[in-house]
Amino acid sequence: MSYVENLFSLEGKVAAAIGAGGVLAGAMAQGLAKAGAKVAVLDLNPDNAGKVAESIKTECKSESIAVQVDATNSQSLKTGLDKIIETWGKVDILINAPGINSATPFFEISEDEWEKIIKVNLKSMFLACQIFGKKMIEQGTGGSIINISSVSSGP
Repeated sequence: MSYVENLFSLEGKVAAAIGAGGVLAGAMAQGLAKAGAKVAVLDLNPDNAGKVAESIKTECKSESIAVQVDATNSQSLKTGLDKIIETWGKVDILINAPGINSATPFFEISEDEWEKIIKVNLKSMFLACQIFGKKMIEQGTGGSIINISSVSSGP
């Protein structure tokens, strides 16, 4: 392995990618796997998560699991984290990229729709940072949390 390859190696690291059933976080999950990380693909849609996890196994030759989580629900996130810890014993990296947007024109967005957007795009970020960040600190090795947002995110 060259110096540059070693410098950017994630061998021995475990990454969780929330929202990785989608295009943006899915591509990031693949990039982490190509750098050597074991990757948990977390998404509300288990079929999408499974497809990304399988592509990581076959295309990147890396360990990967698919975990269904509702990023707006703290218990669901804790259960997802527990599955990662049960599988690999730790978590080093969190890609935090759940998200939705609205095709509704701004002046026509209802309060209910606005609350759903805020719940997914803001509350879920807060919850995942708390839950995964606390675990990273408890491990004594720290970790990295990368929060991603996109105006084009969505189901």
